[in-house]
Amino acid sequence: MFAFLSLRKPRKELRETVLAAKRRLISDDDILSDAKKEELRGIVSGAAAVNRSDRKAMEEFIRSASAKLERLSDVHGNKRKLRSILDILAVAFAVAFGIRALYLQPFKIPTSSMQPTLFGIHYVDRKGFAEHNSPAANLLKIPYLAVRPAEMKIAEDGEFRAYQPSRELGIFDTTLLQIGSSVYSLPGTINQVARYLDLERRQEFKQGEVPADGWLSTGDHLFVDRVSIHYLPPRRGDVIVFTTENIKSPTQPLGGYYYIKRLVGLPGDTLKIVDRMLYIKPRGATEFKPATAFSKKFDRIYSMEGGYQGHIASELLAPGLELTVPNDAFFALGDNTSNSLDGRNWGFIPRKNMIGRALNIFWPLSRRWGFVDTKPALSGKTVLPGSMGWQ
Repeated sequence: MFAFLSLRKPRKELRETVLAAKRRLISDDDILSDAKKEELRGIVSGAAAVNRSDRKAMEEFIRSASAKLERLSDVHGNKRKLRSILDILAVAFAVAFGIRALYLQPFKIPTSSMQPTLFGIHYVDRKGFAEHNSPAANLLKIPYLAVRPAEMKIAEDGEFRAYQPSRELGIFDTTLLQIGSSVYSLPGTINQVARYLDLERRQEFKQGEVPADGWLSTGDHLFVDRVSIHYLPPRRGDVIVFTTENIKSPTQPLGGYYYIKRLVGLPGDTLKIVDRMLYIKPRGATEFKPATAFSKKFDRIYSMEGGYQGHIASELLAPGLELTVPNDAFFALGDNTSNSLDGRNWGFIPRKNMIGRALNIFWPLSRRWGFVDTKPALSGKTVLPGSMGWQ
């Protein structure tokens, strides 16, 4: 009985030694030489020949085999460590991309169509930003974190003659402008540069003039919740992301594959805009009610404060027109009604185009950071386009 018990430990260690050799053969097959593989196979075959009733023979074999395994580990230690790190990174990337595809998707706001709820890529003048001296605001000024320097001083009199798109660091959109015989580099696409230089209204520049002295904001970056929309139906007032597949604008090409807007109409809703207020008549209802009666999220839109302007009646929802949302479709508008290409222009969003709800802004660290659509409007009446004080 005691002899049997004394053999249990060496037998177990012998099995573990064999397993260690087999694992090395399998896991390190790509980095082991033929000679090293033969040594490992020798450990496996040698263990099979050891007498399991001879404690001394087993212990001697285990010592010899362990020494060989340790020597082989030392030879390929760095390679094994590197491969282990790469394996971990591969799994991490797989998990990250899986989460992106199934749950959360990062999204960058490209335009101003959802201001002031969400800010897209826009020019920030140095003078207008000077009042912000908090640590967070100073962090935003670090190049390429949240802004890119946009600085231009005219070297000689001349007129705008040509432009060429380029890439800074191989990543960032940049535009080369020729004014007179001088060439200048500014951040952004030609459309963005033309907007902050006001190239539509001016083509001539004077020596010493400073048309740009500030930064080009890279826009709000947020996560889109791709899951809840499959369990909680879209609701009026939600900020949604969708694809523009099979959506056509009669006046201009759509600016990208992904769009972000505020959902205002569900299937069966009849819509109209009167005095900058959206009115909704749900399916089966007999009268219209203001959008604010359906969701508190509309309160800011129609507060006419902090840059919110309500909604302008135009195109498909021009004054006097009504529009009914078909089955399996939705209707959406931008919060920046004066500068939004939205459902008034191109109509409805097919249900299959819906990606998810805007969840939270993770960059930059601005007033809007955190969950989307939760900040109150800034105080101060909105100055409407065309009115005194508008610039």
